[in-house]
Amino acid sequence: MALASRVPVRRMLLATLALNTLIALAITAFSRHGHGFINNLVLSQCIGLLTYAAIDLPRRRLWPAGPSPMLPMAALVLAGACIGWFGGSLLGRLLLGLPPTLGDIGTDAAIGFFTLTVAAGFAATGYFQARERIAASEALAAEARLRLLSAQIEPHFLFNTLANLQALITVDPLRAQAMLTHLDRYLRATLSATRDTDATLGAEFGLLRAYLEIIAIRMGQRLAFELDLPAAVAGLRVLPMLLQPLVENAIQHGLEPKIAGGRVRVQARMEAGRLCLVVEDDGCGIGTAQTSAGTGVGLANVRERLAAHYGNRAQLDIAARPAGGTVVTLTLPLQGGHA
Repeated sequence: MALASRVPVRRMLLATLALNTLIALAITAFSRHGHGFINNLVLSQCIGLLTYAAIDLPRRRLWPAGPSPMLPMAALVLAGACIGWFGGSLLGRLLLGLPPTLGDIGTDAAIGFFTLTVAAGFAATGYFQARERIAASEALAAEARLRLLSAQIEPHFLFNTLANLQALITVDPLRAQAMLTHLDRYLRATLSATRDTDATLGAEFGLLRAYLEIIAIRMGQRLAFELDLPAAVAGLRVLPMLLQPLVENAIQHGLEPKIAGGRVRVQARMEAGRLCLVVEDDGCGIGTAQTSAGTGVGLANVRERLAAHYGNRAQLDIAARPAGGTVVTLTLPLQGGHA
């Protein structure tokens, strides 16, 4: 899976354009070998953009899932600076109608400008790699907080389930056996999810089914649920346990406090090339006394994981249903079989 903390290409291009403009201003102000700001700007943009393309694009392909090794990266920066300097100088001079040779600026100036290109390449690459390492550390911290939260919440669910099992064993052995089967599936799926960095959407729905089957035995006729997973999207890979906190919120703070219970529906669908995951219930609804305490933790955790993994490319929306209840919608980008 590609590193989630990679700085987007668009941001890198904007930063490169800005740096090129600053270099053109500096050359115009302090160098006697320039050709005026417009010419310097054209030459600087050609050299800088070609240098960026020769360094960053191969870096993303060679090391898509982790930090770049120091020595190979240094060699790549040096090679990219050479390509950018000579190729960009030639391209810029052709665009400006200048002679293709560099004899008009002198050997010393050419060496100085080349050194400036190399230095700018190393400085920019080092800066953005440092940013990516910080973002990667923050993403790992967010995952650690998720696992800690899961470890804190799960015993409560587990103890309640075991208490129900103990009560059912003597009065309804068949229901007790069914609950034990679903609990086994749930625990196996949860253990796998806490070890993996991603999971198929089919596996996530399997985890939800095991959880809801257990809750359905506890709540009886007060709970109905529906899982809608089209086969076309079942193989897509997503963050593990991304839907679990949303379904738990729907049960604990929407349906369990409601005397009559209700229905929860989880749906996956494609919309405009993006994956939409919807958790909908007809419970107490947003802002009621029953839901005012507790619903924020799960949602805040999901928002934090989305921000760490997708940046601003993912969206979480929560809204009240007109007929009562809550709808939470996750919208995720798709990339190479991953969401």
